Amino acid sequence: MSFEMTKGLFKYDFTDQHAILGIPLDAEFNDIRKRYMKIARRLHSDTCSFESQADKDWANQFLSKVVNPAYNKFSKESDRKEYSLLLAAIGKRVVKEQAKMQIESEAAKQLATAKDWEEAYKTAVSKLALKQYESVKETQEAIDQISELNMVYLLRKERQGIATPPPPPP
Repeated sequence: MSFEMTKGLFKYDFTDQHAILGIPLDAEFNDIRKRYMKIARRLHSDTCSFESQADKDWANQFLSKVVNPAYNKFSKESDRKEYSLLLAAIGKRVVKEQAKMQIESEAAKQLATAKDWEEAYKTAVSKLALKQYESVKETQEAIDQISELNMVYLLRKERQGIATPPPPPP
């Protein structure tokens, strides 16, 4: 089974663990754990409510090969710190390569121009997370969209910290 994800931060050869778990980039560990437990109940072979056997098999494989490793990345303090450093580096790369950036999802396009972008980001991620694991198709689409939101969020966050140069003297 292939679980290829190619949008948002995944384009930068980076595994977007936050998108896989459907959580904002600034989520606290307790929130990450709660979200993981909810997903694990949804996808586990004993409790999965997907209709077809093929979808149930996909869910079980996705849980073990994608969701569990994503959660494990946050389980240890040292792994969380390493992941945060990688995320910061990706944020800087996103700013450098923003001219080539392609945003496909409507939610990410809206976030790119939102006034209160931090609140808009959290709202959009929460909305997508509600339906993220309802079906195989929705899982892939939601992960792609959340990763695009994460990409735009990092771009906006990085640009916020960049001081604009002073105007040239008259």
